[in-house]
Amino acid sequence: MKAIVKDNGITNNQVAMKTLFSYLDKGIDDMEAGKVHTVEEAFQIIKEKIESEL
Repeated sequence: MKAIVKDNGITNNQVAMKTLFSYLDKGIDDMEAGKVHTVEEAFQIIKEKIESEL
């Protein structure tokens, strides 16, 4: 899956990768803190974050 972020109408892969890794870091932090989600919840969270970025 390619993460794409629009920056004033221009696709910026570096921003997309930074955003994706920040989401992954947050997920790891949540797991370490004992905050776990079902697969369905996790996909819903990811979908909402992607939609808010576009």
